[in-house]
Amino acid sequence: MSTKNDLKRRQRRWADARGIRYDARGDVRTPADNLREPLAGAVVHDLARGAELAGAGKAPARILSLTSSAALVVNVFGYWRERPTAPLVAALGLPTGAALTLEEPLPTGLVGDPPLADVALHWPDGRCVTIESKFAEWLVRRPRNKQVLKDKYFAAGARVWAAAGLPLCQALAEELQDGRERMKFLHAAQLLKHVLGLAKRGARPPTLVYLYYDCAGTETAVHRAELEHVRERLAAEVELRVLTYQDLYRSLRASAGVDTAYLDYLGERYFGA
Repeated sequence: MSTKNDLKRRQRRWADARGIRYDARGDVRTPADNLREPLAGAVVHDLARGAELAGAGKAPARILSLTSSAALVVNVFGYWRERPTAPLVAALGLPTGAALTLEEPLPTGLVGDPPLADVALHWPDGRCVTIESKFAEWLVRRPRNKQVLKDKYFAAGARVWAAAGLPLCQALAEELQDGRERMKFLHAAQLLKHVLGLAKRGARPPTLVYLYYDCAGTETAVHRAELEHVRERLAAEVELRVLTYQDLYRSLRASAGVDTAYLDYLGERYFGA
């Protein structure tokens, strides 16, 4: 059994134990089936900026999948949307005092829809750190014969990362685009788009957290090596922090004053507690 199929099996076993119905794809019937608590108004407002609630075309809403990161993000981070975030940001290793949003737009100055950060943390001084969340998505091999970045990032010889003061990012983008650099599991181009959006907001250095659900499997070592490779390549101009959901959960569990019902749900659903 593949690592992703094992993760699917565990999430379906969780749903079965609670009488939650799902279809052959692993999609539940309503968002409430997949979430710890009803969606608050601010969370609904944030999620409406993406395809999490409405879906895109014929694709179902992402929030319905037992193994998409959409429900994981809402279950972990939606709780803090309108609560003091001090325990969370401390568990992330970041300074306290941040407000939190979901599906935060990161305009790049290019035509079309901007990339959306799964989570963004905002400090009163204007600093912003984004979080890119991965649940089962990283366990799927990146396609080899698909264009990595849209043409708009290179239109008419444009060097958009270099123009934003990010020449190392520019070099990596070009190498990914022409195939000199390949990733098996890491969606490096997505990270580059988010870095560009952060740079356009004035972030120096652009700082983002890559937060993923760790799994025991042959994919794990390759994925981690790709993360370290990209982090080292960009270290002089980007602060890329790498953290697992398991480590975040352990830190939250050790924090004082965090709601035990929230922690127990996460533990039972995702962390075998």
